[in-house]
Amino acid sequence: MKSIKNQGQAHCPHDCEPFEVDYWSIVSADQDPDLKSAVLGGELNLVQCPECGTFFHHDGDLIYFDAPAELLVFVFSQKDREKEPELLKRMQHDYGIIKNTLLKQLHMDYPPVSVFGLDALKSILQEEEINSFESEAVAASAAAQGFGVIRLKPSYAREHHFPYYVPAPAGGKEANSYAVTASKVLQGGLKSKLLRNFVDHMSQEGADLPLTL
Repeated sequence: MKSIKNQGQAHCPHDCEPFEVDYWSIVSADQDPDLKSAVLGGELNLVQCPECGTFFHHDGDLIYFDAPAELLVFVFSQKDREKEPELLKRMQHDYGIIKNTLLKQLHMDYPPVSVFGLDALKSILQEEEINSFESEAVAASAAAQGFGVIRLKPSYAREHHFPYYVPAPAGGKEANSYAVTASKVLQGGLKSKLLRNFVDHMSQEGADLPLTL
């Protein structure tokens, strides 16, 4: 899926005359990493009123997609928050179209996320960055202690608040074997809430094996 720009009217918060702008309506983050940086920097769809000079964000709907991260976010306009039930139905409809046409080759098996406004999208990406750094620390610590490293399915890890990388079990293929190995990495001095949560989950009786890539 390619990043796409549209044209539309922008409405200045100071009630100036509306004006035409180009704005991003689809962002494919893995293909256009600069646009991801623009979201994090608060610069995506930032416009300036020609009448009063005020800078503000164009408040239009946006689809944000990052294929490797298995992240699909529908960003709705803040002014439409009261229409949330209707928008969620539309999102599921649009998701079905995207999944079965534009992204059919990816065999998507994870649900979309919905938020209102670019600030909410920015918060999601900031949390993603924090979790990615912590996940890399888990991988480095596991490797330093002589363990292999396995990458979890990103959408699964995100849903359960696990790191994206976990140490490979030294032996056995039960969920508890993952917990035992991860516990050893934590005992080596690593401080990771994500890995601790993974250990707690995998230690539960009847826990399923983690979904890996």
